[in-house]
Amino acid sequence: MRFSRLVVPLLSMWLFGNLYEQVVWNPQLLADPRPGSLVGVFAAGSPIYYYLPWGPLAVVLAVATRAPWPALGCLAASVAMKVLLITQVNPVFRDPSVSRDVVHDHAVLWAFGNGVVIIAVAAAILLIQRARLQVRSGT
Repeated sequence: MRFSRLVVPLLSMWLFGNLYEQVVWNPQLLADPRPGSLVGVFAAGSPIYYYLPWGPLAVVLAVATRAPWPALGCLAASVAMKVLLITQVNPVFRDPSVSRDVVHDHAVLWAFGNGVVIIAVAAAILLIQRARLQVRSGT
């Protein structure tokens, strides 16, 4: 199997993992902003085991299989935003000493940042698929 065929399924796993967080986890946090409520990075229930490994692998495969530059730009933006969210925003959710207001404000920030990730990954998938169709049709 050619590695290029894995790019879209892996990116889709990453997209739907982020979409799940946006639709399920973040609204719960906004409704009940409890300090210290986010599980540890390697604890049971952590997203690292579900979809995070597939995102970086998909990005590496997209680069290695020469995905279109606009798609790679979308992926670079999504990776950069996710790194910011994971390193700057997520630690606030794990800190039991912060106030509920701080958790709520960071949840709003996280929702916007994760929305950017969702849009960028979806755009990358569409651009990669479009490029594949153009190659197949010879245009």
